Amino acid sequence: MRWRGPVVLAVLVAAGIVGGFAVSLALAEHPTDGGTAAPVAAQSPSLPVDPVPDLLPDPDFAPLDGSLPLVRQVVGAGDFRMSLPTPRGWRFSENSLNEWQWRPPDQPSFGYLVRVEQVLSNRRSIAWTLDRRIDELEEDEQAVRVLGRTDATLHYSYVASNHLRHGYLTWLDLTGSDNAQVEIAVSGRARDQDGMAELIGRIAAGTRLG
Repeated sequence: MRWRGPVVLAVLVAAGIVGGFAVSLALAEHPTDGGTAAPVAAQSPSLPVDPVPDLLPDPDFAPLDGSLPLVRQVVGAGDFRMSLPTPRGWRFSENSLNEWQWRPPDQPSFGYLVRVEQVLSNRRSIAWTLDRRIDELEEDEQAVRVLGRTDATLHYSYVASNHLRHGYLTWLDLTGSDNAQVEIAVSGRARDQDGMAELIGRIAAGTRLG
């Protein structure tokens, strides 16, 4: 059995050669000069992906009064039937079978409005719905900024047709299912923020299924 020593030695030598070749190949692909690593300077300064455009002045009329009188209105049918308090005297329109909108009569563009949508068919939690809505806003709107959020509400700003807009959103679970069933939105100008926050809270508190 004297031959085992030379054979083992030959195997080790061969392994060393292969290992050395692998190391040299790796060094050739990733050369180093032995110096200290340092960040690489950018070739050019980064530019904002979505720059804020020049803003146009808001239409000039009184700020939204969040304490304005409300009247109860029933919308939808069957499983989509619900009642909620809505601003008295505002013009009502039906966007779809499960989405409705109210705005003051004779109001110019870029004023304020209320939108309500039933989203119970999505069967998603309020937390998921809120996060997804932020993603959608960033995809669909310009210069979106999240200004405030809670577990079930969102306040944000964005730019539409060179007008700065503010939006308030809240989601309701009316049956204890842990899913978002109703989405309430109020949008308006910067000067309407206080009234928007008060109004959406009043509508949300009075919304009922059936």
